[in-house]
This record gives sequence, structure tokens and C-alpha cells, in this order.
Amino acid sequence: MQLKEVFTRIEKKAELHSYIEQIPAKYKKIQKAYLAALVKLSYLLYITQSDQKPQIKELLDELSQIPFAENYDYWTWVEHALILQARIAREEGQSAVYDQAMKWIDDALQTGEEDVVKVKHNVQDRFVKGETLNTKTIDAAITQKKPSMECEQRILYIMKLFKIKELGAQLPYTDEKIDAESQQYIERVNEIIKQIGIQKVEPFK
Repeated sequence: MQLKEVFTRIEKKAELHSYIEQIPAKYKKIQKAYLAALVKLSYLLYITQSDQKPQIKELLDELSQIPFAENYDYWTWVEHALILQARIAREEGQSAVYDQAMKWIDDALQTGEEDVVKVKHNVQDRFVKGETLNTKTIDAAITQKKPSMECEQRILYIMKLFKIKELGAQLPYTDEKIDAESQQYIERVNEIIKQIGIQKVEPFK
């Protein structure tokens, strides 16, 4: 399914209309930027408005239809959508949805020549150990007293934590550590949203 087709289907969904229309036109002009905005929207709603699960799932159902085309500029965002879809499915005991989302992620990992696949596995092994995590952008936002930036960077960090969780955390990371850290970051995001309003955070600004 082509990106433009997915975007059109999402825009036609009445349940998502009030959110989609608030995404600035600057994102909608470029496919990659629009894809990133929609994925960020799904995480923002999951973190701040847990009562919107049906709408979040509708959005993720559409984003998950985007196939792997060996372009990681796009696939990175689709993978994050699949991770959140898997997380919600796991929480709700929907094993078939969970298995399908994780299969699509694994299929992309296994695609390519042997050397390419080996490199991708090495990258993922480092990722699930938390070796690529850092808080420099969050710390910078705090130092500069930019709550919108802090909130956005915390959400990106949460996305990485969720990905480690679903892919299978490895020491020094554990499920318990990820859960505790995720909850801490989620609480801070909600504190910031309460202070400045959700409209001051991507993808609404």
C-alpha cells in the first residue's frame, strides 16, 4: 500500500478527523514528515489520553499497512507504529495482532543480503541493551527552559524504551527497569502537557 493511499484513508476516518485537521500543513506537504507526525500523534495520544485507545488503534491499523521498502527514513517511523500496536495488543491480550506486528518487524530485519542482515542484527543487539540511549537533547531542553522541546524529546525517548521492551530487553536493561523509566517519563510528559497545553507539542505545532 502506497503512503499517499494510507494518508487518504486516515484522513477519511471520522474518529481521527479532529486530530488530523490540527496537524500543520507544513508536515502534510512532505510524505516523510507527515508519516512522522502521524506516528508521533499516536504516541502522544497513548501517553496523554489513554481513553482514546479506539482512535489510536484505528490510526495504527492504517500505519501498519505501510510495507517495508528498504528505506529506513520511512521504515523507522512505521516500525515505531508497529511497536505501539504490539504494545497495545499485548496489554489487551490480542495475541494475533501482537504476533503480526512483531512478524512485520522481524521480516524487515531479515530482508537483504547475509552481510546486511548481520549488520542489522548487530545494530538491534546494541539497541536492546540500551547502548544507543542518551538524554542529551532532554538535558539541553531543560537547561534552555524549553518545555515544549523537553516534552517532545521525552516522547521520542519513550518510543525507544517501548521498542526495547517489545524487542526483548537485554542486560543491563530489564523489563522492570524499562517499565519504571517509561512511567517516570510518561508522568513528566503529562505534567508538561498540563502546564503548556497539548497544542504546543508536536505534531500540533
